[in-house]
Amino acid sequence: MKKIISGCLTLSMVFCLASGFTSAAEEQNALERIQESGKLVMATDAAWPPFEFMEGEDVVGVDVAIAQDIADGLGVELEVINVAFDSLSMYLENQEADIAIAAITVTEDRQEVMEFSEPYTDTYQYIVVKEDDDSVETIEDLAGYIIGVHLGTTGDFLASDEVNMGVLAGTGASVQQYKDLTVAALGLNAGDVQAIVCDKLLAENLCEVNEGLKCFEAVYEDGSSTNEQYAIAANKGETELIEAINEIVQPLKEDGTIDQYILDYTERASLAEEDNADEAAADETEAVAEETEAAAEETEAAAEETEAAADETEAAAEETEAVAEETEAAAE
Repeated sequence: MKKIISGCLTLSMVFCLASGFTSAAEEQNALERIQESGKLVMATDAAWPPFEFMEGEDVVGVDVAIAQDIADGLGVELEVINVAFDSLSMYLENQEADIAIAAITVTEDRQEVMEFSEPYTDTYQYIVVKEDDDSVETIEDLAGYIIGVHLGTTGDFLASDEVNMGVLAGTGASVQQYKDLTVAALGLNAGDVQAIVCDKLLAENLCEVNEGLKCFEAVYEDGSSTNEQYAIAANKGETELIEAINEIVQPLKEDGTIDQYILDYTERASLAEEDNADEAAADETEAVAEETEAAAEETEAAAEETEAAADETEAAAEETEAVAEETEAAAE
């Protein structure tokens, strides 16, 4: 009986200890997890130059530089994961990322599911159209247009809200959502859409790397603007982490470091786009050369087949002539 009681007590102690460990793990906040792991995981969507973009195999940009400053301030390493923009909050909620920085505009809806730092820069929505399109000056002028936007962004929200229930409702305007604004720019040049709505620096970058486009601030006929602010996001409730981030980032904003990041990475983004364009052109040239070579080989093969057919025809003619001669000899 004593052994049974002793065994039960031992099991109870094990369960209590396990429960205690689990509870402690659950109570650990994001800042404590970061410090314990020695790593800050940043989730981003590398489709927003100059804030985040691909440079070779690496994700770089203004936001990555800020994240590195945060990691340095916390005394930990930085890890960057590149995911879809509309899944950023899920990565935070699932603790697969500690912070999300991807030119994220602070909105009331996003504040319901994420904690935000103090804004680190301001921006505006811009309209991008072809250079020869002089009919658009305000948001209302987009009536009847197909408007390209990046899925899940404030440009998407603005255009969709105006088309569905705002100043563009009933005008024939519609929204075309893209996963990548570079594809939207190609669509604009191809005539698939007639305008793009996106953040200021992104619009300026599109116009810099795509010929024949122009951009300007998206304003309403009454002169009201679309001022927005970018901030760093963490999972809802992670106030300690946000406080630590504010202490690190605010001085960078005040001393002009972030403004300098924007200037530096705007230039690097343009160079990266040029390199990508050159690489794409080289790939296209190589593909054309391969197609030309394949066509030449097909032509050569066809010529050989024609020559073979001619040889067969000649042989058949010779055989026919021989038969005729034999027939004539037999008749004699």
